[in-house]
Amino acid sequence: MFHEGDLIIYSVHGVCRIDEVCVKSLAGVSKSYYELHPLSNETLKISTPVDNAAVLMQKLMGPEEAKTLIDSFQAPGIPWIDNNHERHHRYTAIVRTGNRKEIAEVARTLMRKKLWAEQNHKKLGNQDNQLLLGIQNILFKEMAIALNIPSEDVLHAVQEKVAVSV
Repeated sequence: MFHEGDLIIYSVHGVCRIDEVCVKSLAGVSKSYYELHPLSNETLKISTPVDNAAVLMQKLMGPEEAKTLIDSFQAPGIPWIDNNHERHHRYTAIVRTGNRKEIAEVARTLMRKKLWAEQNHKKLGNQDNQLLLGIQNILFKEMAIALNIPSEDVLHAVQEKVAVSV
């Protein structure tokens, strides 16, 4: 169980702070809820049942996991899928699992493809770019918090690893 003040990863919202653990009654049924907000959006308030926490919420990674993930960007990612629709479907499904190692593999693939496109005076497709930005907003920010460094430093470190391996 999480506690008031804990930082967690919540679904697609990324790093959130738990503001309160409370009991709410809906249709005569009382349940415990987490009241939280994303760090990136102080005005957004999210209420989620405590019994859904195992599916939607994760404890923040520690510094060792963050360092390992950053180092992993030297390795190749997952195979590129030429069909846009199939690629978006598969990569998005991987991101939704919440498995950080697999999400990093998707990011590695997208970052390499983006670098290749830029070197050839092209652009990464819009869906691929949006997925990559989403990963960076959640995974890279989580790594930054774990390492107590700015998100830009994580992005820079990752980009260096990717550039060296291309």
